[in-house]
Amino acid sequence: MKRKIILLTIILMLLTTPSSSSNYYQKKVIKIAGDNNYPPYEFVDEDGRYRGFNVDMMRAIAIELGLEIELIPMSWQEAMEALERREVDAVQGMTRSKSREEKFDFSLPLVINSQAIFVLKETNYISSIEDLKGSRVSFQKGDISYELSQEVEGIESYTRVNQEEAIDLLLEGKVDAFMGNRLTGIYYLQKEGNFDKVKIVGEPMHETEYCVSVLKGNDQLLELFNSGIEAITKNGTYDKIYKKWFGETFVDKTKFFKNLLYISIAVLLVVSVVAFVNLYWNKNLKKKVEERTVILNTLNRELEDQKQAIEKSNKLKGKILESILSGIIVFDNYDKVIEYNKAAERILNRKLNIEEDWKSLNLEGVYGLKGYDIAKKGKLMTGNKEISSKNKKLYISYSFIPINKSGEGIILLINDLTDMKKYQEMASYNDKMQALGQLSAGIAHEIRNPLTSINTFIDLIPYKLEDEQFRKDLVTVTKKEINRMNELITQLIDYTKPVIRQPTSFLVDEVIDEILILFSNQCRKKGINTIKNMGKLSVFADRNQIKQVLVNIILNSIESIEGGGEIHISTYKNENEGIIIIKDNGCGIPEEHIDRIFQPFFTLKPHGTGIGLAITKKIVEENKGNISIESHENSGTSVTVSLPVL
Repeated sequence: MKRKIILLTIILMLLTTPSSSSNYYQKKVIKIAGDNNYPPYEFVDEDGRYRGFNVDMMRAIAIELGLEIELIPMSWQEAMEALERREVDAVQGMTRSKSREEKFDFSLPLVINSQAIFVLKETNYISSIEDLKGSRVSFQKGDISYELSQEVEGIESYTRVNQEEAIDLLLEGKVDAFMGNRLTGIYYLQKEGNFDKVKIVGEPMHETEYCVSVLKGNDQLLELFNSGIEAITKNGTYDKIYKKWFGETFVDKTKFFKNLLYISIAVLLVVSVVAFVNLYWNKNLKKKVEERTVILNTLNRELEDQKQAIEKSNKLKGKILESILSGIIVFDNYDKVIEYNKAAERILNRKLNIEEDWKSLNLEGVYGLKGYDIAKKGKLMTGNKEISSKNKKLYISYSFIPINKSGEGIILLINDLTDMKKYQEMASYNDKMQALGQLSAGIAHEIRNPLTSINTFIDLIPYKLEDEQFRKDLVTVTKKEINRMNELITQLIDYTKPVIRQPTSFLVDEVIDEILILFSNQCRKKGINTIKNMGKLSVFADRNQIKQVLVNIILNSIESIEGGGEIHISTYKNENEGIIIIKDNGCGIPEEHIDRIFQPFFTLKPHGTGIGLAITKKIVEENKGNISIESHENSGTSVTVSLPVL
């Protein structure tokens, strides 16, 4: 029996244990700071009790969510500083502004606040914030009204700990005006019986949301406050608290008399106009009706023409959208699909629907299309991806394009690059085979030399076999020449065989020496002198891929030189990267083509494919490096390659 009771107790405890992300805050005391003198929002009364609209709201939220809170009254400036220093978890009431949003996150609004200008009854030269230029104005320290005043030059500011002390400066005649929260100012003036001494001028300013604030990034606590606000709003508690503190209508007498005057003038004008119209109406009624009829008919025709033009334009837009080969999906600022074309459905191999949202599409999860959230902030995001569609692989590029500016929607543009990639791979293969053919010609020549030496020794064997020195030379020279041929063939195989990128640390000068051996015959035939200024530079990259890069660059230098020339090769280390510079005095590249030299399929060679330098640049960048070219027509070209070092 005892075991059953214990087991039942454990099950009940597990079932009643909270599992939300706010568990942490439901187990600790949440410290909430607030202003100690900001009625009717929050204030300490004569009996030392902390009261006000904000106080009742926090206590209602705590009861609703089962939270334990500690309300800490202090001056407004101290409250903001305490939140920044993490001495408290939240401030129970703060007016939202752009500058404050840099430090704090804000809950759902508690009320909508406005600021006002208070002056003494006899003051007639101040009617707007612009009139405060050159005047003495009091503020509560750290209040949003002080930020508003910075837009006007020449204000002599007087700040006090709370709004009550700032208003007292006005009542004592020490300042010309007071700027602050409208309701708080009226509340204090009525409470102290001073409302007849002061008037409010101008229209309400800076109507903004008044919210609970937490430190930037404290999403769990912010979610907790929002759920509490929604709960007490739904169950009617919010309305009761609001009516308790804001149910009274605070009367601004100056505004009442102004409104009365405006209404009187308006009524007088209406009466006068009605009288005039009645006298004039009978005489001109027929004429006016005819004129209006003509105007209405004209407007109707114009509206009909505009309607037809809009329909025609929409049909044309639809045809254009469907004729575009790129996939297009347009999202509004609520993340809903508002437009798409068939190309998008074809590329993604799925059906799309209007009003479907970004999350339900799950394009990031299924296809890996990342960047939507960043594009919502106004930044263009692009990427490339391999996806599966209709049981085959597609290579796509995609872009998230903000509409005009952040917050107005996103355009997702998808391009199918599968055929282009195949063509690029084919062109890359052809270009490599072209380079391989030229390499093979040089290697064939290099192989003939050792074969000639070996053949000469073989021809002499019948005649000099008894000669001991001959036998030694035969073994030594033959072995040396065979090793030389083997090395050349090994280098050729290393260059041609496909490899998966495997970065290692290797010496660049050794790779360059291997390449120069391959091209020694071409250089000799064209009278090209290679000048090396290389140290022991070690880089971290794929050795075979970097060898292919350097082969392409040196081969381009050899081809650019006609009838004698020089190729300078230098290496050095610069901070965290190794630098390789290959410079020739060949024909150079015209200035108008230099910006396109790395573009795929662009070439200045009569029989080139235009893929070599594009692949070279891609390989360098895949190895975390950079490549750049400087060239002048008829003066030569300098290629700089930078690669990471360990």
